[in-house]
Amino acid sequence: MKRYLKQNKIKIINFEISNITINNFLKKVLYWAKKKKSHYICVSSVHGCIESFRSKKFKIAHNSADIAVADGRPIFWALKLLGSKDADHLPGYYITEEISNLANKTGLKIGFYGSTKKNLNGTQKYLKKKYKNININYKYSPPFKRLNKKEDQEIINDINKSKVDILFICLGCPKQELWMYEHKKKLKCTMIGVGAVVDFLSGNKILPNKFFEYIGLAWLIRLISEPRRLFWRYFSIIFLFIILFILQITGLKKFK
Repeated sequence: MKRYLKQNKIKIINFEISNITINNFLKKVLYWAKKKKSHYICVSSVHGCIESFRSKKFKIAHNSADIAVADGRPIFWALKLLGSKDADHLPGYYITEEISNLANKTGLKIGFYGSTKKNLNGTQKYLKKKYKNININYKYSPPFKRLNKKEDQEIINDINKSKVDILFICLGCPKQELWMYEHKKKLKCTMIGVGAVVDFLSGNKILPNKFFEYIGLAWLIRLISEPRRLFWRYFSIIFLFIILFILQITGLKKFK
């Protein structure tokens, strides 16, 4: 089957995902952190893929990421169907744990931007208990509104003053991808958009069982727990993703 490659990325519809293993991922993150240069990483799901199809602005923000990994199992399967032999399935919670472990061993400073104060405090408590030497230098829950230039600049200054090496962005899709794209040249750290991960690590929400994740039904567990909020989103997104992906692999439509 034809491979859809671009700079070590595979194109799923018009959504570019990195063909990368966890070991190479961690090596790159560590290298960037030591160089103190700005990079950003997207942790990508079917939701993001459809958002990319619907919004040119989001597509540019996502596909400009230095790395974009397969968060959802369907994205991982799509990578395999399009010829990937090396890509690992890298859910947001798994990446957060692996980087926290890396920071614990190497002294990297990490931070969190987004979510609620309760979730951030719970996540900090969880990580400090599990990783004794972890250095969490920054955490901030922004107000639920559009920030003006002065407020945004104050946040940029605070993040840079904290000297964090890795900043987890917890704003959810599509906000976090757009935020990282807009702030890449302003921050001196590696940003990783992990969405609702702090909800799970703080214990506010239940992480789906590994078996359900493996068979691609982690979304179903979340749907059962939040049916009103998630039903229409999941139904419309998954249905559209399947149709568009079939059009791609059969060659009936080319996506730009």
